[in-house]
Amino acid sequence: MKLKPCPCGKTPSTLLIADNGPKWAYVYGDCCNEWHIEFRTMYNLIDSEACMELAIEAWNRASRKEESE
Repeated sequence: MKLKPCPCGKTPSTLLIADNGPKWAYVYGDCCNEWHIEFRTMYNLIDSEACMELAIEAWNRASRKEESE
């Protein structure tokens, strides 16, 4: 699945997931490691494909500030 750009302006080549308990985790890009999104893991293991799919979905759905022209 294609990733949306990070607010830093770069598109991450991969997403990283940090555990935040059994129900929640943080996802952040490997571009700047500063912007992160909290998402529900649905009790999937952090290193599972199902959890990464949820992380990608959360990353791509997150609001980003529109650039002014």
